[in-house]
Amino acid sequence: MTVIRPFGLNDIGLVRRLQREGMPLAMEHMLAHPHQPLWTALTAPWPWAGVGVASFVLDEWVDGRRLTGFVQLMKRTTRPEADLLHVAPTVAAADDLAGPAPTDCGAGARIWGRLLAHCQRAAAGHGLQRIYASAPDGCIEQQCLREATFSPYTRETIYRLAAAPPAGGALVGFRPQTPQDSWALQRLYTRNTPPLVQQAEGALTGEVGSPPLSWWEPDSWRGLVWEPAGEARAAVQVHIGRAGHWLRLWGANEISPRELRSLVEQGLRQIDLLRRSRRTVPVYTTVREYESGLRGALTGFGFAPFMERVRFVKHTVIMARQPAAVAAVGHEVRQEMPAHSQMGRL
Repeated sequence: MTVIRPFGLNDIGLVRRLQREGMPLAMEHMLAHPHQPLWTALTAPWPWAGVGVASFVLDEWVDGRRLTGFVQLMKRTTRPEADLLHVAPTVAAADDLAGPAPTDCGAGARIWGRLLAHCQRAAAGHGLQRIYASAPDGCIEQQCLREATFSPYTRETIYRLAAAPPAGGALVGFRPQTPQDSWALQRLYTRNTPPLVQQAEGALTGEVGSPPLSWWEPDSWRGLVWEPAGEARAAVQVHIGRAGHWLRLWGANEISPRELRSLVEQGLRQIDLLRRSRRTVPVYTTVREYESGLRGALTGFGFAPFMERVRFVKHTVIMARQPAAVAAVGHEVRQEMPAHSQMGRL
């Protein structure tokens, strides 16, 4: 029998041991605000509320081998979505710890399969419709995600700049982002993002909050809108982190290389103005496979490729309670309702 339980104080020793062999699946969090998974499990807000983190522990015996692992899942604010933060151990580490498998299924694949399936059920049980993960390109854990019916929907390169340069002068045409810019930013996202990616990111559902405004920790981002002639043509958003800062650019596919360079420059200026400490920390940004024009602008400022990732999404199956067709029966039936159809593999 599979034994998966919410993290408790009795699991501290197990998680402390396993976290050394785990894999982070939300690099934005790890690079900006790195914490050990045990620290997160002990201090995170209540699961399924706000940006609460749910931690689950697996501990079972299979064919004479003890299989252990844990997973952490963080809810996104304002939208029915969550991110896989961390899974431990990695497939290779799990196979080494458990020893040879008497069957064809190795310990690592079994552990990941159990944990991912449990996350899907838990998320669906709390009304979440999508779970996201980001894995290193080419890693064996990608196969585990696929077997758990996660679908890859885009590849991306994380670029790194060793330190933000000192702020230059303000550039003409930029103004602070306001809540009233939500519609304009949504249009930028729609025009610059392939339909399949929009579908994967829940942009076509009509839910409250657009992807550009509802990513992780939305309240801690500051944005500028480039609005020549009264029309929003592009935007830049920055996040100040403890160990790294993040830069996000919108509208890059619709502006010229010179304008794109100005957009990057203004973002770096904002980071230098907003950072709380003069301590030197790197700046990160991502370039997805359909944003090739960004690469030249970034390298011109000293950004360099840091790692290649593949983004995955799992559309959960939510359980909706509906009245029975015949009222005289006097009870309710439960019907599975797919939030979205699965995308094909890339």
